[in-house]
Amino acid sequence: MGEAGHPDASCVECANHPGSSAVARCVSCNRTLCAYCRVIHGNRNYCRSCAPGQSLPVGPAPGQPQYPYYPQAYWTGGEYRYPPPPGGYQPPPGYGYPPYAPARYRKPREVVFPGAPWGVGEAMIIFAIAFMAASAMSFALYVLLREVTSATNATFLLIFLSSVLLYALLLGGTFYSVKVRHKSTVTALGLKMDGMWKGIAWGVGLGLPLFVGAIILAYASERLLRDTNAPDMVSKSVNRISSGGVSGVLVFLLFLTLVVLAPVCEEIFFRGYLYPALRNRMDRQPAMLLNGVLFAAAHFEIIGFLPRFLLGYGLCYIYERQHNLSGPMMGHAIYNGMILLLSGLFQLF
Repeated sequence: MGEAGHPDASCVECANHPGSSAVARCVSCNRTLCAYCRVIHGNRNYCRSCAPGQSLPVGPAPGQPQYPYYPQAYWTGGEYRYPPPPGGYQPPPGYGYPPYAPARYRKPREVVFPGAPWGVGEAMIIFAIAFMAASAMSFALYVLLREVTSATNATFLLIFLSSVLLYALLLGGTFYSVKVRHKSTVTALGLKMDGMWKGIAWGVGLGLPLFVGAIILAYASERLLRDTNAPDMVSKSVNRISSGGVSGVLVFLLFLTLVVLAPVCEEIFFRGYLYPALRNRMDRQPAMLLNGVLFAAAHFEIIGFLPRFLLGYGLCYIYERQHNLSGPMMGHAIYNGMILLLSGLFQLF
């Protein structure tokens, strides 16, 4: 039976304190309990070892002097509390009053991505090292390119080569963290066949709306901030395409960078590696918002911040639904491809 006032327990001794009359029986282990050992949780009797939430001390060892008063512990909103002793009772020296339970119990956060034990700080360190190293090598590379080709060709070649350098370092650090440091697998990054086609459908379905919303935000940002920030190197290159006079090889390299390399490599890091670290430590909306902010800030352009934030937020939504990077990669590729398509249309008309 095990409820308050169990009739079978009143005529026997407590299993933990021989000589003390039992007043209940634990519904879990069936031990008889005295008033000190008895814990009520959900109108059911438990011993201190079986009480839900946490284990409580069972009191003095058998054969030791017992407390003359054993207060009943109650479960109140996540922790056990003891009522004050009647009549202002003070225990004899050396015995002490039974202590309160440890700090309030908090339900552990659900691990949404169980194969992703790495932290947000680790991801930030990898990005910082990769970005600084690639920036230093790109500067030296640009100086060399300016000596052997025109400024336009040097810019297009630099976009491609610097992107290759950055993505190689970024993915190298990512896979080292996943495979070597944390002994995980690439499936923890969302690189898997299971659900790939469904993820691609999500990417196609949301890629175009994200592009339209980003264009609106880009127009509003340019109207507000056009005098405060110069376009970045990619924006200048897209403008040069629209004005004509750029060889097909350079256009192909820009296409390869924006529509293939960027969607694949950036999604592996920002959605496959960084987002699970955020999501395992916070709720969905804060994780998606913060990932979008970090994704936009990593491009270091004020006018493009809001469009890229919207893109990063939307790609996180796709990844949250499918846990497969095929969707974010497809959405990202559609977004970047539409940018190049519009620049080509401007060139024609």
